[in-house]
Amino acid sequence: MPSTEAFRSIDKSTFMTAQKSIRKTALQYGIFFSLLYFLLIFISHTYVLEQLSNESRKHRLEKEVESFQTIIANEMPTVEEIGGMVDRFQLLLEHALIVEIKDGSVIASNNVNQTKLRMVLEKPAGFVEISHGADGLLGLKRGVGIDSSLSSITILEMESGLAERSIGAHMTLLAASGLLLVVLLALVGITTYLALKPIEHIKDDMRRLQSGKQPRLNPDAPKEFSPLIKQFNNLLELASRRLDRHRRLNSDLSHMVKTSISANLAILSDTGSLPPSREDIEFMTSNLKDLSRSLNYRMSKADISGRQMGQTCLPVEIANNVISVMEKIFPDKSFRINTSLPNNFSWPMERQDLSELFGNLLENGGKWSRATVDVSISPTDSGLTIEVADDGPGIDPEAASKVMDRGSRLDETVSGFGLGLSIVSEILEDNFGQMNIGSSDTGGARITVMLPFPE
Repeated sequence: MPSTEAFRSIDKSTFMTAQKSIRKTALQYGIFFSLLYFLLIFISHTYVLEQLSNESRKHRLEKEVESFQTIIANEMPTVEEIGGMVDRFQLLLEHALIVEIKDGSVIASNNVNQTKLRMVLEKPAGFVEISHGADGLLGLKRGVGIDSSLSSITILEMESGLAERSIGAHMTLLAASGLLLVVLLALVGITTYLALKPIEHIKDDMRRLQSGKQPRLNPDAPKEFSPLIKQFNNLLELASRRLDRHRRLNSDLSHMVKTSISANLAILSDTGSLPPSREDIEFMTSNLKDLSRSLNYRMSKADISGRQMGQTCLPVEIANNVISVMEKIFPDKSFRINTSLPNNFSWPMERQDLSELFGNLLENGGKWSRATVDVSISPTDSGLTIEVADDGPGIDPEAASKVMDRGSRLDETVSGFGLGLSIVSEILEDNFGQMNIGSSDTGGARITVMLPFPE
């Protein structure tokens, strides 16, 4: 088994986890996603910049080749003049220029070494890329028509200059992105502060609640917090119901004990020196049994009140168990159950509550029925419906509202303390249920109980 120290360690770890700041968590996520956004922007910008740069370079090289080709066509220079034009072109544009003559000679600018020249001459017409050491070249090689003395014109652009311009563009992007990152983090911080500000109002409500200045938390809150506040207020309501239940318990215990003692003392004091009659003994025995049963129930409910979180029970199984008990208490009565629910159908309710509900309803039916008590359990769109119908004399509509009062009995000749249907009413109140009393098809009483789904 785990040691006490282990449990303390677990509790401490759980507590530390629970103490993690929402603001800190939001800021951490904000930094992570902002950096991810920054990285994606940088990568996409690099790709787009590279594509645009290549397209721009290709377009520029095409214009330069066309311009040089037009000059050659218009001026029709000699080989020596072409060499001078190549030098001027290099000085003007800082590009490398290679001109192939149909006689096999080649005129190249001074910034083209023999290795690069040989590589260019081996390339076919079109866009060419040459990598040589740290310097790379991108150029356009275009053939010249048959009417010209030239074979091809190649213009090359140094990659180093382009790289410098690309680095400059990236640094500008980094600076802009860094500023954007700061703005994003500031917005995350401000948004988190504003989003969590209602928690401060809830904390104020909690302080006023603890000091007794208000009974419940203010439900006027953002919709994200409304379910939490509603559940908390429900817990407060449940606690209040439990307190009332304990107060009623004390009152009922006092009433029951005093009534039973008074009745038994009256019988004993009236007998004088004679022993009590058989009828008196039977009455006192029945009275004490009822008292014992009621005391047992009330004591069992001392710590149980209302819907218990995480608790479920099996209505069909409970109903069958209660019927088995009632058949022994009322051997001359028939208890029948009608339901389409399987035995393993579960319902979110404390088992003791549902057992007491079935027990009091069926006991009431057993007391007043002539021969038959029918139990029906059926699901509805809103919850669960339980009906108990008997073939007895029924309940007068005027008396229906009184039978749920504590201590109320329709017939004083029937033993008991008149707590059966009042207990049912209390159970339903704690479980947000409802009860209707009407007439059965046989003219007896029909008690319908409706239990809603938990919110």
